[in-house]
Amino acid sequence: MNMKPNTDTAAAVIEYVPLADLYLSDLNPRQEADPEGIALLAQSIVTCGLVQNLAGLRDDAGRVGIVAGGRRLRALALAVETDPSLALVPVRLAPTALTAQAWANAENSAREALAPADEIRAYGRMRDAGALAPSIAKAFGVTEAHVYRRLKLADLPAPVLDALAAGQINLATATAFTVSNDEALHETWLYPPRGCRHRRRGGRDRRAP
Repeated sequence: MNMKPNTDTAAAVIEYVPLADLYLSDLNPRQEADPEGIALLAQSIVTCGLVQNLAGLRDDAGRVGIVAGGRRLRALALAVETDPSLALVPVRLAPTALTAQAWANAENSAREALAPADEIRAYGRMRDAGALAPSIAKAFGVTEAHVYRRLKLADLPAPVLDALAAGQINLATATAFTVSNDEALHETWLYPPRGCRHRRRGGRDRRAP
């Protein structure tokens, strides 16, 4: 049976790009990494070389944002100090931003589940790029209902999602912030005055006789 090739995948090319011209793209859902794990990966790259290519999208300035292989990119920054020959990196270049986003999703969905805040931001970026909930669900291997729940939180202000990512609030609290678009009110609830914070923890407001 003949299968029609994916045009975007077929159009992708591998180029050798200077390490200095590479950076972690905002399209990559995973923006944090364990330093110890990166150091171990760097040692592996020095010993065995770069086994798997990075994937990225070239920007208007000619640099390449890495959408798949963020851990390898970080590890290369360490490994090149030991082996300068690693400074020229093979990168699979996506022909379009949509393809780059799909690559980022494919690599990350194969790993452990994204943290809720990362998930919300990743789904929101796909929605903003024109993807519908069914496509997002398929890309991440989750149900459409799950995608819809996360997309309800995708327009929350950055401080709220940052607090969720840091574990300062939970999903239920983040959802409560969707009832208002008042960012000043959000800030008040996230960072209440010291006395108010004390009263919330202690329960009832104790009044002077």
